[in-house]
Amino acid sequence: MTLLKPSLALLPLLLALSKPACALQILDARDGETVFGKISQKEVTRISFERSRIRKVTGNAGEFVLDKDEEKGQIFIRPASAESTKPINLFLSSERSTVALLLQPVDTPSESIVIREGRVPLNAATRMERSGLHVRTIKNLLLAMAGDALPEDMEVREPGQQFALWPGARLTLQRAWLGAGIVGEKYLLANIGRSDLRLAERELYKPGVMAVSLEQSSLRPGEATNLFVIRERRADD
Repeated sequence: MTLLKPSLALLPLLLALSKPACALQILDARDGETVFGKISQKEVTRISFERSRIRKVTGNAGEFVLDKDEEKGQIFIRPASAESTKPINLFLSSERSTVALLLQPVDTPSESIVIREGRVPLNAATRMERSGLHVRTIKNLLLAMAGDALPEDMEVREPGQQFALWPGARLTLQRAWLGAGIVGEKYLLANIGRSDLRLAERELYKPGVMAVSLEQSSLRPGEATNLFVIRERRADD
């Protein structure tokens, strides 16, 4: 069995998905919106507003352990169970707004989440992005990607780029869906080696990555699987 390990190749996917020891997530949200974030399963995650203080935290206390830093107006949170992957729902209130957070526990080191209030995107949001909750947006985009749909109000690119990430593995970026603030990427990951490859979705998470989906978690020689990545759009996309 061969475990996939990133090479040092300069590759956009790795630049977007490689995980630092302590990751920073910046979430844009307006009053009343729900935003999606990730927290560490086993370590504490720091949450704060960029220019405000957290005044109130509302949620199911049985799902998480919470410490408040009243002086700085921030909180530290971790799941009540280190093995739990159940999303945690929180409502955070500041002087300016109340934001709902849907936090997905992920097997990563400590995380930091900074919430920026009231930012307006530079470009008009697509119909899919206007569909409401971020979780619904992710689900709709993933369904469109899996079905190779071409939404009229999203830019679709077909780079066809191939990368050699690991010995015996080949990754091909087949198609990219670009919205005002979100990007979906469909890759074909092929095992071109002589031994099995075992894949782990959690290794592909970092700040900016909203969702990762693999159709197969292991590949025998000659097999291939689709890899879907949904992330925030960057200025250089």
